[in-house]
Amino acid sequence: MNNIGLTSPIQRHGSTLVMLAILLITIVVYLPGLHGPFLLDDIGNLEPITRWMAGDLGWMSAVLDNRSGPTGRPISMLSFLLDVRRTGSLDPFTFKPTNLAIHLVCGLAACVLTRQVLQAAQWPESALRWVPLAVMAIWLWMPVQLSTVLYIVQRMAQLSALWMLATLVIYLEARRRLAIRVSIGRLALLWLAVPMAALLAVFSKENGALALPLAAVAEYTLFSQTNRPRAVLPFFAATVLLPGLLVLGYIAYNPHFLSGGYASRDFTLSERLLTEPRILWDYLQTAFLPTGERLGIYHDNVKVSTGLFTPWTTIVAIGAWLAVIASAIVFRRKAPVFTFGVFGFLVAHLMESGPVALELYFEHRNYLPSTFAIIAVIGAIYPLLFGTSRTIYFHRTGIALMVSVALVYAMGTLNQALAWSTERSFLALQYSYNPDSPRLLSVLAASAIQAGDLPTALHFIDEGERYSEDSERGTSTLWRFMAYCESQTKPPESLYGELESRNHGRITNYGMTAWDLLSAKVEHSCQGLDAPRLARDGLAWVDRSGLPPTQQQSWRTRYNIGRIVAFSGDLRGAEVIVHKAWLDSDRNNGIGVLLFQLNASLGDVDACSIVLKSLERSEGGDDYALTRVIRSFRSALPSIEAEHRH
Repeated sequence: MNNIGLTSPIQRHGSTLVMLAILLITIVVYLPGLHGPFLLDDIGNLEPITRWMAGDLGWMSAVLDNRSGPTGRPISMLSFLLDVRRTGSLDPFTFKPTNLAIHLVCGLAACVLTRQVLQAAQWPESALRWVPLAVMAIWLWMPVQLSTVLYIVQRMAQLSALWMLATLVIYLEARRRLAIRVSIGRLALLWLAVPMAALLAVFSKENGALALPLAAVAEYTLFSQTNRPRAVLPFFAATVLLPGLLVLGYIAYNPHFLSGGYASRDFTLSERLLTEPRILWDYLQTAFLPTGERLGIYHDNVKVSTGLFTPWTTIVAIGAWLAVIASAIVFRRKAPVFTFGVFGFLVAHLMESGPVALELYFEHRNYLPSTFAIIAVIGAIYPLLFGTSRTIYFHRTGIALMVSVALVYAMGTLNQALAWSTERSFLALQYSYNPDSPRLLSVLAASAIQAGDLPTALHFIDEGERYSEDSERGTSTLWRFMAYCESQTKPPESLYGELESRNHGRITNYGMTAWDLLSAKVEHSCQGLDAPRLARDGLAWVDRSGLPPTQQQSWRTRYNIGRIVAFSGDLRGAEVIVHKAWLDSDRNNGIGVLLFQLNASLGDVDACSIVLKSLERSEGGDDYALTRVIRSFRSALPSIEAEHRH
């Protein structure tokens, strides 16, 4: 049997035409959304690319210095840089067609993978011809995928998924060849090509580390122990077992590695582990039954499970997963495709839906796992509708069902793409889905603030506070200050009292960001603001937060308060605040620049020299803007010293 091609030229050409039609329909469906807006953290993640385009940063730093993950995600950042280099523009349309192209390639990879899985499970040739195409169409057209494709920075999730699929495809091909005959070339395919694809997945996004465990899932669900190539066991021992033991050992030796991240969350490790089984079911429901409020990118108000029965759906979700896992194990020999899909889905979610202190829910986390979910469903229903004992009626019913589902998904995705075409229609759609989302309400408030519409901004801030955790009360107050500043309206006296009553407890990531934005607005213009009083309340908050001074939420907030104090004219007070933030941040260069400027204004040459010496450690690197600043500081130092003498 030809393992890649089809059984006849007619069938091969027919399948190729169907595949091309699926790809073309996907393009048509997504086309309206390609001019849609930037979203959430798009701008922040693309900031290195913006600086590179402005000539302030070298290309290597733009690619390697992204801070959205431990690896820096250089493969993803390089793809963004190449987009901008190709078009010379930072418009959303620069990036979104590339995301769509990656989506198409992922669909092709899912098709190839499905065919390999069915071959390994010894499904009939007729199924090998059309089932992979059905999986490809359903996966490409699922409405839930749109929020990954049209959310620009989720290209990171896309590229990671692509390379993870490539890892599986290469592994299954290497496995097939080794089962026939062992050779140096085939061993190289296993030991070199498979890990290389997995590394590319990791450097696209960190969950790519699950590529090799997924290959292990394929091995131990689709193949029997009989005639297993000798190279397989040492391969997984070296690439999955040993790294897994090292990670577990590191966590056991450094438990703060996991627990420390929860200091900035409103849930605990145990609460996260109790909540995620419910969310996994929600991911599946959203994927297969994409209705209303389940769609969209705003799910920050998901209810946390605080116990097995709070809410009661927690124990039901956990019990249901245990039942599915037990069924997958029991029916492994009779339904290996189902078993592969189940364990593939769960392993693919292991990192982002596991113990790591990430936010609880994001649709893009289901981008790759949904592939395995579709395979699991087909693995379960195929014997029922297409078994050898079934009549032609069942066969036709099964095909009609899959075609109908795929077309319904395509129409749903088209409707979504139309709504994602402008910021106004996008926000209206998201609000119709989840009007209780604090994050969405903050976006609506920010939009009103930017427009100078104070009443509307205050309305959305009030609504956001209504649905937020108690830890975000202070953040809401800061947003109110921003609304008054932008509309050039003097903040009411009561607002300062409100902040004084709320400036305690930890400073959340949103609170830290609010201080960033507020300090920038204060520096620009803020009519009637009592900056010294605002700064005093902010410093009291930092001191009462209970956070270590070296934690980012602490030193970054202190730095921004220092900016506000400097704006008020108290340069000496600002220097004291910014100096502490500089030390607590381990001499952050950005803070160092402001500290030098403050000391220069105060005529403190010695302090300027100390800061300059620290900044000079980064001189000549890829941060061209910083190098220019350092050189200007160095040339200004003699004049500062001369002025100080006089």
